[in-house]
Amino acid sequence: MTVAIAGWLIAFGLAGPQAAWSALTGGMISVISTAYFALRVFSGRRGKPAKVIVRSFYVGEAQKILLTVILFVVAIVWLKVDFLPMFLTYMAGFMAFWLALLPMLSGANE
Repeated sequence: MTVAIAGWLIAFGLAGPQAAWSALTGGMISVISTAYFALRVFSGRRGKPAKVIVRSFYVGEAQKILLTVILFVVAIVWLKVDFLPMFLTYMAGFMAFWLALLPMLSGANE
């Protein structure tokens, strides 16, 4: 959410309200799809076999990709957003998710 708001502020300062709306839309696509994945994968999985958990990751990721494509189509066709600010803010939100995981993946939190 912070990335979406930051993208909105930067786009507003650099290119005006239309670019800001587009950037906020891209950031929200990232937030919505990531939140959907997290809810789909991490809700009610305690005590389940590893095979079921792994399957839920694959299914959840496929559904996240489909949801992301649908949200992009809706944004471009119906909301009439500018593509570049929307896509850049989406990518920034997507990268923020992975960058937040880096310390944990590198073992820095041990």
